[in-house]
Amino acid sequence: MARNVANIATNASQYVANMEKDRIVTNSYAFRMLSEWLQTALDESGVSQSELSRLLTERLTRSIDRAAVNKMLKGTRTISGEELLAIEAITGTTAPKELHVPLKGKVGAGAAVFAIDDGGDDTVEAPADARHGTVAVQVSGDSMFPAYEEGTLLYYSKLLPPSELVNKRAVVQLADGRIFVKIVRPGMDASRWTLTSINGQYADMVDQIVEWAAPIDWIRPR
Repeated sequence: MARNVANIATNASQYVANMEKDRIVTNSYAFRMLSEWLQTALDESGVSQSELSRLLTERLTRSIDRAAVNKMLKGTRTISGEELLAIEAITGTTAPKELHVPLKGKVGAGAAVFAIDDGGDDTVEAPADARHGTVAVQVSGDSMFPAYEEGTLLYYSKLLPPSELVNKRAVVQLADGRIFVKIVRPGMDASRWTLTSINGQYADMVDQIVEWAAPIDWIRPR
């Protein structure tokens, strides 16, 4: 028993570590949208990087050096809201009003879904207060109806051991690779979990091995 619990904890840690790496990719994706806008703004206005650094420092009354501007252009540093407004005013180029996050694939709510990331480039609009590392999945099936209909988008930003999400709704991946959105309940022992649906027509998925669970940060109905 202790060995199983230790293995689950180790696996969860590895998935959390992998998610941290994924955050870098996701953040880079969002940052790249802004960096492309910034490059266009500089090109069209004729403002140099050093000049932008000086003008931002003056407007915001805090130091933004040339290196920071260079990182913005490379997509390795985010651009804050106040910086966006200042750059708009300096260059006369309107900043993008929407950011997008990767759509990782479908998540089963009755339907069995295996591949959560098909390697595609699909994206969806990000919530206004999206955390770094946020991704989205699309609900397939009606086992979580009426909370989540077919086609509903669920957003999450971190992976956790299932023990941290007991009695909560979560996106979960099972040991066999299937991905579901369910309510996480304790199983017969510490290494297994029972996954329940909201729709009473679906039976509980009893004593499942859950590789990871992701708390749902935000919901967008279809």
